[in-house]
Amino acid sequence: MDHNLTDIHCHMLFGVDDGPEESAESRLMLKRAEAQGISDIILTPHYRHGMFPYKREDILKNYRELNRAASEIGIRLYLGCEYHVDSRCVEHFKNGRCLTLAGSRYILAEYSYITEYSYILASTQEQIFAGYIPVIAHAERYPCMVKSVSHAKELRKMGALIQVNADAVLGLEGREKKLYCRSLIKEGAADIIASDSHGIENRPCNLLKCRELVEKKYGSDAAQMLFSENPGKILKDQK
Repeated sequence: MDHNLTDIHCHMLFGVDDGPEESAESRLMLKRAEAQGISDIILTPHYRHGMFPYKREDILKNYRELNRAASEIGIRLYLGCEYHVDSRCVEHFKNGRCLTLAGSRYILAEYSYITEYSYILASTQEQIFAGYIPVIAHAERYPCMVKSVSHAKELRKMGALIQVNADAVLGLEGREKKLYCRSLIKEGAADIIASDSHGIENRPCNLLKCRELVEKKYGSDAAQMLFSENPGKILKDQK
């Protein structure tokens, strides 16, 4: 199968967050990704103060092991971080405490369910002024965003990208999230669809199934942009 899909938000790396605990499950996730035609994956372990410490040594060690397995089946792996935005976000990327997406200017920015839009807006401005390109992780999870597609459009106009999860587009995370994601796609306010997969049974990867749905409902150009072209720009931006 040859779809050349790129997944920029994935918790496949074992032993570092709430993804797989053991390398065996990570390898199974690799095989599932290969079967779906995914050629490039950015591993995005969580950083969240007091919850996910993002231990660089463990991440690099486990990445090297998993990367060997990925190379054997022709998948290219990269490192990044899903950063739960706080007051030290820019500092932590500037000093290398946390990794940008595949060594690019892009950062995967996560917020809390209760975050107000004004905070997302101000944080996005700060990240952009510091020279980064924020990718708003799973925008459909924030009630302040779901209230109005105009918020996503405003963030995009500033220079941010909007990422939504494949499961949400498919309707596996509820009707409200599905309708919001599809409104974003229809109005050209979504930039990337990613798996946000965490395991084989726990939030498995459904990227190909989602791509097929998007192509059917919104056309091949939209599918190509959301699953390949825009994610590919991140990989091309590597330093």
